[in-house]
Amino acid sequence: MNFETEAGIQQYLQSHHKTRGIVAVKKLSGGNANYVYRGTIAEPRADLFGGRSTVVIKHAADHSASQRQMALYIDRMDFEQTVLGIVADASDTKNNNKEDENIETAIVKVPRVLYWDHENNIVIQEDAGMKLTHLKEFISSHAQPPSPRLAKEIGSSLGEFIARLHLYGFRHRSELYPNKMANTEALSLSRLILYDQFPKAASKYMEDQPQFDRDVIDLASKWGGDRLMNEPETLAHGDFWPGNFLVDSATGEGNEITIKCMYIVDWEMSRYAPAAMDLGQFVAEAFSLNKYRHPCEDLMTSFLEAYCKIYGDRLDLKTAVIHCGAHLMSWTPYTGWFKEDDSHDAKSREITLIGAEFIKHAWIEDWAWVRQETAFRVMVDHLKL
Repeated sequence: MNFETEAGIQQYLQSHHKTRGIVAVKKLSGGNANYVYRGTIAEPRADLFGGRSTVVIKHAADHSASQRQMALYIDRMDFEQTVLGIVADASDTKNNNKEDENIETAIVKVPRVLYWDHENNIVIQEDAGMKLTHLKEFISSHAQPPSPRLAKEIGSSLGEFIARLHLYGFRHRSELYPNKMANTEALSLSRLILYDQFPKAASKYMEDQPQFDRDVIDLASKWGGDRLMNEPETLAHGDFWPGNFLVDSATGEGNEITIKCMYIVDWEMSRYAPAAMDLGQFVAEAFSLNKYRHPCEDLMTSFLEAYCKIYGDRLDLKTAVIHCGAHLMSWTPYTGWFKEDDSHDAKSREITLIGAEFIKHAWIEDWAWVRQETAFRVMVDHLKL
């Protein structure tokens, strides 16, 4: 069967008793690593996926769904379904978990795994909703910036969630690492596409910069990559950016927007790694939203404030800021933040140099600059640096 097509997935579903009730399949756009489909259940009932009318079906091939020439490790879905089970079990009150063990928050959830076929690398998950959009698009598509109240609500909820995940992973490391959540392939891939890349961006746009600044980039590249590979601090999402946060919102009186729920998806990069790297990636993406879409600095500061309240005893400021700078250098110029026009190269150079400044000042531990110029001042103040 060809699991890369709607017809192939439908054939698979009809050939298995547990999935035969899914009668229609539609491929979803936006899947990069995996082939993703929405399945419709003609006659929902409690014993078939909990009475749901739609589900999401994902298949992991030995290559990227969006770039067939890019090879990927085929067992990545093992880690996704494992970590989704960890989060769900920790948050399930039926398991008599202590309140401080919960990972999900009042509005930040993960989809439930409903079916898992290890042999064919097919997982069926709860459908977050047909009309939901991810956070990057949610903020970008509105004519006006998010209100301070809305930005703080989103930021603090996400900060609380990822801090809870990190705290749970830290407390339960002996149970989960390395037997369940090592995911060394994800670590190697992350190093390849981030820490091994930002020196290349530096060589393109930093030729006229001081030698010290260029040397720092090379040193930080190796240092950060080594930390990624060798510091299994806690359970990390591994791809914690707004494109993986599906937003369910409502508009009330006076067109005031409220968040009903946010679903955190795409967990195949989850692994034991430095917690600060999840922070760095999120802040880099929120920085780009603030710079290129709508002013929303409250999104960053409220995120970090909520995070510090829960995981503040183990903050790694240097790694967080360097990872943020690396992301700005390696990803921001190439992921649609600005148009492919005559100004693209100048804007790429600008954001590359901004990222390099983050890295340099974190490398030399110039926390006064970090506090003055970045949202990481929240962490500087928490650490009393």
